[in-house]
Amino acid sequence: MASLQAQKEKKYQIGGFIELDHISYFENNNIEEEKINSRNQGILQLEVESKAIKNYHFFGGVEIRDDIADPDRRRVFLDEAYIDIYMNTMDIRIGKQIITWGEADGINPTNNLNPIDYSDIIDTDDERIGVYSILSKYYIDDITIHGVFIPVFQSSIIPATNSRWFVDFPQQAILPTGEIVPALFELQDFEEPEKDIRSAQFAFKVSTTFKGWDFSVSYFNGFDDLPSLYQEFILGQDGVANVLITPKIKKLQVFGADFSTIIGNYGLRGEVGYFRTEDHKGTNPFIDDSFYQYVVGLDRTFGSVIGENNLFIILQWVHQIIESGEDVPNTNLNNIFQESFVGRAEYEISNSAKFIIEATHDIKVDNTYVQTELQYDLSSGLNLSLIGDFFNGKRKTFFGNYEDNNRIQARLKYSF
Repeated sequence: MASLQAQKEKKYQIGGFIELDHISYFENNNIEEEKINSRNQGILQLEVESKAIKNYHFFGGVEIRDDIADPDRRRVFLDEAYIDIYMNTMDIRIGKQIITWGEADGINPTNNLNPIDYSDIIDTDDERIGVYSILSKYYIDDITIHGVFIPVFQSSIIPATNSRWFVDFPQQAILPTGEIVPALFELQDFEEPEKDIRSAQFAFKVSTTFKGWDFSVSYFNGFDDLPSLYQEFILGQDGVANVLITPKIKKLQVFGADFSTIIGNYGLRGEVGYFRTEDHKGTNPFIDDSFYQYVVGLDRTFGSVIGENNLFIILQWVHQIIESGEDVPNTNLNNIFQESFVGRAEYEISNSAKFIIEATHDIKVDNTYVQTELQYDLSSGLNLSLIGDFFNGKRKTFFGNYEDNNRIQARLKYSF
């Protein structure tokens, strides 16, 4: 009986986590406009996994999130739910899933299959949104051919107008004639593709390993998960322009490639993507011009830095090249990293404590973001994190727009 019970425990597993999260900002922001100035949220993630039937695997995850400070972040939804079917030379995964591509650390030009919850722009590590899709992998010796079909488009979640992460509209506008006039901006409803097969997306990737090098090339054909902001100007008799802002989802293709390898004590990785937008000729002012983005990174683990503790360091260079040659503002999420150094260091203070610092500096527009984090394992499965986020830069740069959002965060998480 005990042996049979042990087999059942291996075939059915239940896990997940409970998380309590508090954020306080150093400065209250626009209280009179009812901006959200803190976060007090709890998250319950329940996951079930089954391998009860040979050659089949099932996984499902449900997330319940309640935020008493920011009701717009509350949600109850199916995070992932899929079935894997294993065959001799092919695997197929069907259902709601998160598909991650790319070899770079955090910034992945080839990773375009899942939308993201940007309701908190800098807290997106675990905020990719699962999409209903079919993922297949076909194996030929050392080559794997990946195919993805997403029958219905889903956009990313952008910050609400009462969020600290929503940048307020300016008080002036530049008319098509070049004239600068006082303005009132009004945000219109989203225009998205139809929620049916007409919004289908697909992608392919071929990956292989050769003499210690991992390579892949990929192609994505679908939609940008972030909207282009169309503007309509209505000039009133008082000289004030009413500017109607309409977010529209536009088509997107991405041609990509990546690599990674180990050379001596160093890890070397790189990734590149060519983003072909609907404005590949650079004639529409409301759609991003087509662009190239590449990432090159080098990492190393240094052993016994102080005592027996290890130090891991990674440094990456991110460069964006606009095909039309035009300069573009880095104020939207597609153009944050134009000429940027991105680094991360992780130091093991002890077996139960770790200090992490991450930093991004764009030398082209001169803005900076730094995050510090102290992690401590209180007991088995129970972790406490203290996080600080700091921004610096001129206004009308991405990080500069959030200088008032410097904050400290406490997170208590129990995984089971």
